[in-house]
Amino acid sequence: MMKTFRYALAALSLLFVFTLLANQCFALISIGDLTKEKAKAKEKYGITMHARKNGDAGIKVWLEFKKEGWLEKFTYAELRMVDSEGKHLISAQLQPNPVHHRQPKEITTVAFSVDADQLEQCSFLLVCYNSNEGDVGYFLKAKDFLDLKNPVTEK
Repeated sequence: MMKTFRYALAALSLLFVFTLLANQCFALISIGDLTKEKAKAKEKYGITMHARKNGDAGIKVWLEFKKEGWLEKFTYAELRMVDSEGKHLISAQLQPNPVHHRQPKEITTVAFSVDADQLEQCSFLLVCYNSNEGDVGYFLKAKDFLDLKNPVTEK
């Protein structure tokens, strides 16, 4: 009887630990689109998207933002690329790095380079866990922020 009780207690303990771990590891986040017009990204969130020529690498595109509001808990950023039908092609994690040496320390920047013909299919995904909006991520599509015919915003 006591042996059965110990096995039941051990199994219950393992189930409890697994439940705790699964709750944190497999949590879903809320993901939406953040457009220039819809959310007023610059005014509301302090996010700006820029582009400049980048030699043989095509066009360098970058986001700048301060870690404030939901972005205070900035966790990671990704480059996402889809085909012309919206099917996922690639994603790559982006490391925050200054774009130029004069960049203020309070500004966070993530960037990628792409051929200008592929710019329409590219977007950033910004993710923040435990933010004031919860666990959230927002897609910022290059085509919503840049003029695809002349994407260069900085010379």
